[in-house]
Amino acid sequence: MAGSARLPGAPVVQPHPPIDVLVNAVGAWSTVRVQQPFEGLLQLGWDVRIHEPPLDLNQAIRPHSLVIWQRPVPQSWAMWRHVVQGIRRRHGLLLLEWDDHPALFPAEVQQRMQACEHAQLQMVHALHCSCPALARALERFHPHALVAENGVAPIPPLNLAKHSGDRPLRVFLGNLNRLDEHRQLLPALADWLRDDPDITLVCVGPTGLEGQLPSGRVEQHPLLDYPIYRQLLASCQLALLPLSAGAAQACKTPIKWLEAAAESTAVVAGPELYRPWLHSTQSGVWAPSLEQVVPAARRLAADPELRQQLTGHAHRAAQHHGLTEQLVWRQELYRHVWRLRPALDRQLLQRWPELAEG
Repeated sequence: MAGSARLPGAPVVQPHPPIDVLVNAVGAWSTVRVQQPFEGLLQLGWDVRIHEPPLDLNQAIRPHSLVIWQRPVPQSWAMWRHVVQGIRRRHGLLLLEWDDHPALFPAEVQQRMQACEHAQLQMVHALHCSCPALARALERFHPHALVAENGVAPIPPLNLAKHSGDRPLRVFLGNLNRLDEHRQLLPALADWLRDDPDITLVCVGPTGLEGQLPSGRVEQHPLLDYPIYRQLLASCQLALLPLSAGAAQACKTPIKWLEAAAESTAVVAGPELYRPWLHSTQSGVWAPSLEQVVPAARRLAADPELRQQLTGHAHRAAQHHGLTEQLVWRQELYRHVWRLRPALDRQLLQRWPELAEG
C-alpha cells in the first residue's frame, strides 16, 4: 500500500483504529443503529468485530481498540468503574452508544440506572448518540457527546403503483413503546375501521389496542426481523407515526419516516419531532396533536394523488439520509475521536481520579 513504508523501529501508524462493538440488546431495533453501520464499515475495510450476548469482555475487547458499547446498564457503580479500568489498561477508548432519552426507558430499567447513578453515562471517554437533541439532553451526564445519525438501507425503487385508487388500503402501525399514544388514537381508529370496510390496520408488536378494534379488521404480527418488517411496511400505503409532544420524544430520530419513505409508504406523523422534516421536504402530513393523526390519515387515504406526490418527495429525501452517506461521516468521526484519545483519557481521569487506581 502506498505510504506504508516506515523506518525500522518506528511505530506502525494505523489509518483507523480497530473497533469492538458490544451489543447489549439484540433485536430488530439494533439493526439500523448497530448492525448495519458497523457491518458497512467492515465492508469498507475497517477492522470491526461485533460481539453479542453473552459478552466475554476479556475476549471481546482488544488492546488499542475503539470500544463502542450499546446501552449497558451496570449492576453497580463499582462494577462499571472496574470495567472502565480494564479498558484503560488495554489502552482502549470507550464510547457509550446511547440512542434514547433516559426518561423513555421502562420503569425497571430506569430504576437500575438510578441505582448505579447513571455510571455508564458518566464514566466513559465520550457518548455516542443518534441526534443533536439527544446529545444536548445528555450533557448533564457527560461533556462530550458525539453524534452519529441513523441512515436508512436499503432504499428500493420508488413504487407509486400501490397508491392507485382502486386498491384496498393497508395502514401500518408498528411503533415500539407507544402504548399511551395508541390509546389516544383508539376511538378514532375504531370509527375509521367501522366506517370504511376497505381499510386494514397492520400492527407489529404490542400496541395496546389488542381486542379493542372491530373484529377482522386488524392484521396482527409479532416483533419481526428487520427485513421482514421492511417487507410488511412496503405492503402498506400509509404509516401512522404518533409521537407525544415533549423534550424526551424530541430526542428521537426520524428513522421510521425514512424507512417508510424508502418503501414508498406515505406518512402521517406528529405532534413531536417530525414537523421540520415533513414540512421542509413536503414529504408527509404532520398532525399538530394526537387527536388529529387519524383524521389527517383519513383525508390522505381518500386522496391517492396526494399520496403519490408526498411519497415521491419523501423517497427523494431519503436518498440524502441513506446508510452510504452516513458511513462517510462515521469514518471521519471515528478517525477524529481516535486522534483525541490521549486528551479524552486525561479528561476522564480529571473527572474520575479513582480510575487511575487498581
